Amino acid sequence: MSALLSFFSNIIASVFITFHSLFGAVTAHAPVTASPLPVATSTGAVVATQSKPVATSTTAQKLLPVKTTKAKTLSVAEPKIDAETVSLPTPPPPPAPTVPPGVVNDGTRAALVNILCTTKSGGYFHPISGSGVIVSDSGVIVTNAHVGQYFLLRDYIVPGNIDCVVRTGSPAARKYQATLLYLPPAWVDANAKQITSDEAVGTGENDYAFLLITSRTDPAATLPAHFPTIPVTLDEPQRQEPVLLAAYPAGFLEGITIEMNLYASSAFTTVQDIFAFDSRGLPDVVSVGGSVVAQAGSSGGAIVRTHDGALQAIVATATLGDTTATRDLRGITLSHINQSLATAGMGGVVALLTGNMQQKADHFASTIAPILRQKLVNALAH
Repeated sequence: MSALLSFFSNIIASVFITFHSLFGAVTAHAPVTASPLPVATSTGAVVATQSKPVATSTTAQKLLPVKTTKAKTLSVAEPKIDAETVSLPTPPPPPAPTVPPGVVNDGTRAALVNILCTTKSGGYFHPISGSGVIVSDSGVIVTNAHVGQYFLLRDYIVPGNIDCVVRTGSPAARKYQATLLYLPPAWVDANAKQITSDEAVGTGENDYAFLLITSRTDPAATLPAHFPTIPVTLDEPQRQEPVLLAAYPAGFLEGITIEMNLYASSAFTTVQDIFAFDSRGLPDVVSVGGSVVAQAGSSGGAIVRTHDGALQAIVATATLGDTTATRDLRGITLSHINQSLATAGMGGVVALLTGNMQQKADHFASTIAPILRQKLVNALAH
């Protein structure tokens, strides 16, 4: 009991900045346990989940300090901690830049997209705004599952009721229609019941989705032969590694401003810390501190290492804070997404992005999507 009290005395509040749901609530993400990396270069934490609504909502969730503690077990039902102090070595120096910072920033912004979901009927629905990154010249976007789930609900209540459009530029302008290429069933299983919750909490585990751009919003326009993209990296992140953050933050904006005058933002920072979701000790989450990007709407945004311009992680969670400077923004790594895809039998990121994308999207739509959609609809009915 004393050990348990000591654990809770050392935890700090954290929050995932969330979207409002289609039905006036905040998109919810179930709490998930996370254990620290069992090596000197990584640690673990329990954090809350994030995305962007028209009106900002936040939910506090407890966070285990990672620089002094290594937790071996943590059960949601009956928390138990076996902690020990660890000594972390001095991190290696970051790699020398091979790409100028301005080029990294321009390339990242070119591949950055805003995802805006609205309904035909309006009224009860608050627009949902999130971010994403184009990672394939065939038009594949990576974003969060808590953003991608709304593509599953397009025909909820009435056919075509929910319209999710891909926007580009600054200010963001309607440009593409997209469909789901893949969204992890494991994420829906863990989080469907919270879609109407007023509180959105979780770690970001499995919180990713891939979209495929299918057409232009202007029927007279054609798709480009090649989309602007940035490369992805499955390399392990390093503490103090310089990175660029880029997204469409909208935490302080009203609905009409989000629809008419939403601008992309970017900021240079460094990886502050690294976390794992379980005892495997994989680098699942990076902490990148506070910046202008630490707002609702940044979910799915880019965390790019600056020395070569490769996408290392996507924005997923943030700690609780009254200002963007006091929040700690966090992203799930591409290596976590790769491992999750492999575990689900999808082969990994490279396998997913190889081959005929339209065939893969059609297969997902006919086999997996109906099951996931029904789980969300069932949750909305309760």
